[in-house]
Amino acid sequence: MSLFENFEILINNEDFFEAHEVLEEYWHTIRKTTNPYKNVYRGFINAAVAMELKKRGRKNYKKVWATYEKYKPLYKQEKKFIKVMEFLDSKKPF
Repeated sequence: MSLFENFEILINNEDFFEAHEVLEEYWHTIRKTTNPYKNVYRGFINAAVAMELKKRGRKNYKKVWATYEKYKPLYKQEKKFIKVMEFLDSKKPF
């Protein structure tokens, strides 16, 4: 199972914290590199965090979701990222 497939399953099961953890583990290996996709992962992580915050009744979830949306131009670079973006957009918490 791919990283993104696992991420989507966890989001569908409303295991948002675990979904965030799945991507964050990989992101930590690339965040200080020149990997052009590190902010793609950061954005997807923020989407999962926003959903978890909403689930916990925290009011700042919209601000975190805005971080996910800030990176949208990057998601359009790869077909696999577009698929995840469309999936996350369908789960927008507001």
